[in-house]
Amino acid sequence: MNPESHSTAAPHPDALREIFEGVAAATGEAFFDALVHHLARALGVKCAWVTEWHEAQRRLRALSFWVDGRYVADYEYAIAGTPCEPFITSRQLTVVTDQVVDLFPGDPDLAPLGAVSYMGQPLLDTDGRILGNLAVLDDRPLQADATIRAIFSIFTARAAAELGRVRRDRALQEREEKLSRLIDSAMDAILELDGDFALTRINPAGEATFQCRAATALGQPVRPLFSAASLGRLIDLANALTRQPQGNQSLWIPDGLEAIRADGRSFPADATLSRFELAGATYFTLILRNVDERVQAQERIRALTHQADYLRAEIEALRGVDEILGESEAVHRLRIEIDQVAGTDTTVLITGETGTGKELIARAIHQRSARKDRPLIKVNCAAIAANLQESEFFGHEKGAFTGALQRRDGRFKLADGGTLFLDEVGEMALDLQAKLLRVLQEGEFERVGGSRTEKIDVRIVAATNRDLAQRVKEGAFRQDLWYRLNVFPIHAPPLRARGDDVLLLADTFARRLARQRGRPVAALTPEWRAKLQRYDWPGNIRELQNVT
Repeated sequence: MNPESHSTAAPHPDALREIFEGVAAATGEAFFDALVHHLARALGVKCAWVTEWHEAQRRLRALSFWVDGRYVADYEYAIAGTPCEPFITSRQLTVVTDQVVDLFPGDPDLAPLGAVSYMGQPLLDTDGRILGNLAVLDDRPLQADATIRAIFSIFTARAAAELGRVRRDRALQEREEKLSRLIDSAMDAILELDGDFALTRINPAGEATFQCRAATALGQPVRPLFSAASLGRLIDLANALTRQPQGNQSLWIPDGLEAIRADGRSFPADATLSRFELAGATYFTLILRNVDERVQAQERIRALTHQADYLRAEIEALRGVDEILGESEAVHRLRIEIDQVAGTDTTVLITGETGTGKELIARAIHQRSARKDRPLIKVNCAAIAANLQESEFFGHEKGAFTGALQRRDGRFKLADGGTLFLDEVGEMALDLQAKLLRVLQEGEFERVGGSRTEKIDVRIVAATNRDLAQRVKEGAFRQDLWYRLNVFPIHAPPLRARGDDVLLLADTFARRLARQRGRPVAALTPEWRAKLQRYDWPGNIRELQNVT
């Protein structure tokens, strides 16, 4: 077969504009419907479809399938013996200009469609995984010239971005459902309060404990549920939490609270209070247990608080972070290094100036690893008081020190099976460095005040804006720990070394802010582009985001 011998109709002169206008306002299912409709019309082909790849079953399921002027629902097929199989293997554009039935006799759908030609290309996610494909089929020979290929590639990339977004939204929804199930199935009363101490959520156990209905209680002040003294204490503790650093905004209320049921009867309750921020607003989580109805150890309350806080942190991270943006050579090298190390359990040390996105790199490593379904636990070593660091890392037994009223899991235990991100590791106290070195070497530790050795499986990703080699020379950092952390070093490049990435990032931040506020965003003028490129950005990406 000689592809050059077959003629084909040229695409509509305004094909690219037509497809762009057809899909511009659509998202999700509507986007895929609009894409295949307008792609088929613009290229003048019989069929067009976009699919999602199910690797385990080796099948493609159509998100939208357009044939002869109509949509076909619930279409899916195994790729074996079909024209779609080659691009799954090669990850490249596949074009069959003629005689597609003869080349793929095992595909039962080609002949009934009168198929003659085919063109398909895989949809690739940002990490290179195959998400699905975009394909067209016609009952005439197809000459895929440069214009057709360009149009096809443009909308393959657009479809991949939309399908990736749909999958991220799906993952976000699943996490939110998991959080809801966690809270709703808890045996303890869980109350979520806004910054004005109005009730924004109460779980079924809370309704039973206070003998009230969520439908009538939500949006109302929490004042009737506590005695005046306990309410005043809660407000004082909430104000105190606001002054604490991030990661340390939770506390145990050791003497309990006096709570009041809807029928006016009071009962003593043990409680924990934690503070978190979501979408710029402040919230508090109050977990209570009626002391008279206690059936489990008090440590469950603290464990539940931590689980809820970390799930919320993961959800918030998904809302705000999509990928490492940039097209510079420095970012290209960074992505290569992340891909090289992510699939291993190697310890990683991320260095770089403040504001260069070291936490984003750590999240990218975790999300691309086999541990992605387990938690990524972050510890800011500079934000934890020196006398609390050992307890924060390794946990403590009840009575280990003043205020230790219950047994508590540390960050290593919470990260078991997942990844522990040690941010600002250069600020860690020397005595804690020795204990951390043992965990890295032996994979075991003891709680503060305990004697039982616990085994854990944790991957360490550390980050610092300090020169640890110099800190070693100064005696402020252990050399043996540095060697243990510096197994695979990754340097986060400063913004001034990333060329035109500053323009891409500024545009991205501006568009995100515009979407949040519901306002249009103006294009960068040549004057502002020049200013952005000339400025040295000592605060790096964080400074750029704040300026934007």
